[in-house]
Formats: sequence, C-alpha cells, structure tokens
Amino acid sequence: MADAAGRVCRGLQLLTGALAAVLVAPGCQGFNKFKERVANVRFSKSYEDPRAEEKLADAEGQFTAAHYADARDRFKSLADNTGNSAALAERARFMQAECDRMQSNYPRAVDTYHRLLMDFPTGAHRREACVRMFEISDYWLDDFRDEIAARSSAGEKGVLHWRPRWNNPLDKSRPFLVQEGRATEVLENIHTHDVTGPTADTALFWCGYVNFVRGNFDEADHYFSQLVELHPESRWRPQAIAYAVQAKNNATGGALYDGRKCAEALHLVQMAEATVPEITQDPDMAERMNRARFAIRFQQAEKDFETARYYERTGHPGSAVFYYELVRRRYAGTRYADLATERKDFLMRSIAEGRTPPGNDPIRVLQAKWDELMGRPTTLQPEARPSDAAPAPATTAPATPARLPATLPGYNAAP
Repeated sequence: MADAAGRVCRGLQLLTGALAAVLVAPGCQGFNKFKERVANVRFSKSYEDPRAEEKLADAEGQFTAAHYADARDRFKSLADNTGNSAALAERARFMQAECDRMQSNYPRAVDTYHRLLMDFPTGAHRREACVRMFEISDYWLDDFRDEIAARSSAGEKGVLHWRPRWNNPLDKSRPFLVQEGRATEVLENIHTHDVTGPTADTALFWCGYVNFVRGNFDEADHYFSQLVELHPESRWRPQAIAYAVQAKNNATGGALYDGRKCAEALHLVQMAEATVPEITQDPDMAERMNRARFAIRFQQAEKDFETARYYERTGHPGSAVFYYELVRRRYAGTRYADLATERKDFLMRSIAEGRTPPGNDPIRVLQAKWDELMGRPTTLQPEARPSDAAPAPATTAPATPARLPATLPGYNAAP
C-alpha cells in the first residue's frame, strides 16, 4: 500500500511539473494566449435586463411618493446600463436629475442634466433639461444681482471686479466655490445644446452682461455679438447691440493697439441706427449710442495722431505730414485736429527751409549735430504730447442693463 501511494504521489508531482514547464516555458503559445485573455477582460455595466421597464415603473413610483433618494439610485442604475434602450436610458437619466433637483442638490442636478444632453443631444428631454438648467443658473445669479445693486447704490461705477466669496459647504443648493463662473458655464451650455430654445437668447445676454460688468470685454463682445447675429427677434437685441459696441471699443486696450475692434464697433452703431428702431426712438438709447460713437471716433483720432508722431520721431517728415493731414480731415473739430494742424504747419515750414527735424534716427541726429557744429543750427519746436490733448471720455457703460423686463425669471429689481 505504501509503495502504491508513493508511486501515485510521484506521478502527480511529475504531471504537475510537466504542466508548469509547458506554461512557463519561453515562447509558450498557450501561456501567451492565457495572458492576452486576462489582459482583455473588461468589466462592463452593459447587460440585457428583461425587467428594465418594470424597474423604471417602480422607480417612477418612488419618485411620485417623494422617496427621491431611493428613486435616484434606481434611475441611475437603469441609465448606466448601456444595454437598455436609448429611450429608457434617457428617461432614467432625466429622472435622476429631477431627483437631485427635488432634493435641492442643484450642482449635481446640473451635472446630470448636462450629461443627459451630451449622451442624447437630440433626445426627447433636451429642451426640458435646458429649461431646468436655466432656472438653476438664474437662481445662482441672484447673488450677482444683489452684489451689483449694493455696490451701485454705494456709488461704485465702471468695472466692478469679482470679489471672492465662499458659500456654506452644507448648502447643497449652491456651488461652494466660483458660483458666478458655474452659472455662466451652465448658461453657455444651454445655448450650445438648444440654440432655438425659449431661454437661449436670455442665457447669452446674461453671459455677456456678467463678463461686461467684470471687465472681460473680449468675452462680453463674443456673447453679445452672437446674440445680435443669431437671435434677430430677441427682446434683448437692442441692449445687446449697445453693450457690444461698448465692449468692442473697450476691448482694444487703447489707441496704440489694434484698431479693428473700433472699426467693428462703428459699423455696428451705423447698422443699429439704420435697422433697429428701438434704439433711435428711445432717447436714452439714442444718447447712449451717440456717446459710444464719440468715444470710438476719439480713439481712432488718437491712433492716427500717434501714427503721425511715430513718423515724426523716426525722421520721416513726409509721412508725418500725410497722417497729420489725415487727422485734420477725418476728425475736424476735435482737439487732435488742432494739434495735427500745428504739427503739420511746423513740419511744412521746416521742409521748406531745409531744416527737417531728425527725430531719433541716428544718422539724422549726427547730421543735425554736424550742422550745429558748422554753424547751421536747426531750431525745432517741442513735439506735442498726448497730455496736451483733451482726456478721452470714459467708455465704460453703467453696470446695469437698461429697462430689464420684470418677466425675467428670478429678477425682481434692476441693479
């Protein structure tokens, strides 16, 4: 018996050793295939659920009974199962977001609505989800409106920069940080997913207005220009045009930078006065556009005048005379036109007498020094400085939209 048992044990050892040698041998095809199968294993939530419709009905029953936490877990399980039909998964995802909204967990609800829009961009619940997102973002913007109203009543004008604030971490209805940024992000998503929806134009307006008040004029110009172009029938279009003009003019950074935004703003003013009767018929709006036109022309005059000064400084009197004459003709009646006339007359006399100013050209400066050494001094008048001109008028508009309708959701009093 002992010998038989020993033979069996030795046989098992030999068989185990042979199997191990086959599996771990270099280049063993069986072991390599086994490793590939293990590496390709994926855990998926997709499976065919024959009781999906029944589970959806049970979850909706829990929602009707106001058991929102339990209903949310059931809806989430159905929506995450990609084996279910698209219609069922979309309905479950929308109801999951509704459960969060009913529990006043607005940040999580907004994220779920946005996931619904990303997964089902043309689904049956797209417009309803956008409306829900707008209601939440408008609720978040109430704090922004209250802040602007308080700071405006305290006498602050112009750009009202953002002040850091932290919400109560136990308050699930608001984001803990950057509530204003989250609100504008949600509004932009609303317009992206439902351009023709009932809240798309209002979402764009508030995106532009928040950025305008905070001094982000490039972003404000982007949103207001989109509203003017994509929503010609919007009630916000007249005010969007006025803000777009001011945002374009302020976004240039000054007369020494690119002047194309000024040209766009002037074109927008002319278009608005020709095609938008609300602007010309309202005295306040008409005055606002007149101020904007004056600010644009003033900045353009300064830019052309500084171009003439540049040519004069670099020793190119002919080009300087050309630009000074351009300022005189384009911007007659302004302080820059008077300064341009003085500088042009001086340069013309200098050219006629053969004593053109050298500017900061090294060769011209050496020539002027040589003439002075040889007894032919060149008498030059000092250049006109920008400080000699009248200060530019403030182009920043009051940080309050004109005539906000009382029908705007969540808006009770004008800032």
